[in-house]
This record gives sequence, structure tokens and C-alpha cells, in this order.
Amino acid sequence: MITSKTVHSFQLSLQEGHTLLTAQEYPWSVLQVVPTTPADFESTMAILKKRGMVAHHDTDRTFFIIHLSSGDHDGQHPERHITITQDNHMLFINDLKDTMAQAAVWYKTNVVDSLL
Repeated sequence: MITSKTVHSFQLSLQEGHTLLTAQEYPWSVLQVVPTTPADFESTMAILKKRGMVAHHDTDRTFFIIHLSSGDHDGQHPERHITITQDNHMLFINDLKDTMAQAAVWYKTNVVDSLL
């Protein structure tokens, strides 16, 4: 992973049988952990990439991270509203990619490795 200017912390939760990670810092993203197997890793990644942004750990092939939402979460947190324009959209996308990459490392370290 490339060094980041922001270190994210994540809140782990389960909703309707899905594992969610909520970033506690901008861009306040809600990310979902999608389990897979090493044998299905490539085919699962191809399917997920058709639907949106996908992150994964450099060495672990048992899960993916996908983006569900960011910012104010449909008005639940108005103080976290993010205005995206033509001038700043790439900054937001890069920040989101960074958050997702950190989530993959965080999940591997704090969940997967703790189960071993």
C-alpha cells in the first residue's frame, strides 16, 4: 500500500448479515466486506469491478472491500456533507481509494489475523 496522508480508523458492524466498516474520518465512507475464496478471487473481482470501486489486500485472497456510501449518509450526518464538483471529483475519488485500501489492511490485521 502507498503511504497515506490520513490514517483512518474504522467501526466494524454487522447489518443484515453483512460486515460493514465505517470510516471515522473524511470521507466518512461505509464499506462492505465481501468474502470470497482464493479459488474464486479473480472471478469475484471481475464481477465486483463491473459494479463499482473494489479494494483488496495485497496478499490475502479471502475478501474484498466495496464502497456503499460516503459523506452525510443520506442526510443522517449533515455536518459530513461533501460537495462534489468537476473541479474536485478526482480528489474525492483518490481519497476514497485511499480509504478503501486502508480498510483492506485494517480488516486483514484486526479481523482476519485475529481469528488465526
